Amino acid sequence: MTKYFLHSTSSAKTEFPKELLIWNYWDHEHIVGTHFEHYKKVNIIYEDDKVCFSERWAKLPFVPFYLKTTDFCIMTNENQMDVHHYAFFNLIYCKQKFNFEEYAPNKCKVTKHDYIQVPKFMKFLQPLFNKIMQKWFINVWEEDMPMRIRRLRVWKLGFRDFHGIDYINNPKLNKSIDKNRNYTVKLPIPKITHIKNKSYEKTFLRIINKSKHIGYGLLDL
Repeated sequence: MTKYFLHSTSSAKTEFPKELLIWNYWDHEHIVGTHFEHYKKVNIIYEDDKVCFSERWAKLPFVPFYLKTTDFCIMTNENQMDVHHYAFFNLIYCKQKFNFEEYAPNKCKVTKHDYIQVPKFMKFLQPLFNKIMQKWFINVWEEDMPMRIRRLRVWKLGFRDFHGIDYINNPKLNKSIDKNRNYTVKLPIPKITHIKNKSYEKTFLRIINKSKHIGYGLLDL
């Protein structure tokens, strides 16, 4: 049977550094927290600085049930990330390509291409697929925005993962703000909230059903 790919493209410009956006997309830990309405479980089977092999339980817009997918994520180069999704015993195959384009210093445009393989006679579903993928992009983008803003703000205050901010930890130090501090990311991203077991796998479960952004008092720092 002849196969055909449905295709959808979404894009948005940001005022965030490219490396921060890569950190965001590669941060599998936040998926069941920030995106708790769409995901209920993530299981990372293997991960290094170039690839991540995982399982996810997700619910797409307009789809009333969760779908388990096997995902293979690859940092193809410093400006592109490819993700391959398989579901229903590999009967469903979907590919995503993320392009990160710096259009100005510390400003980046993200373009996402979605493809799903279907029998050619189902190409009439193209408008529906495009609607679902663009809706998904907008929902996830808006949910990630508060986290990105907070991350960049504390980064300029000298924040380091699992260390915090020096002058907050030690009141004897003078407050220091470096607005020109270059954002850097090192993959894979360290994680601490997974279920602890003897396996090399890292499993993250959704533990909330509703959420509210309460803030972090950043205006007082």
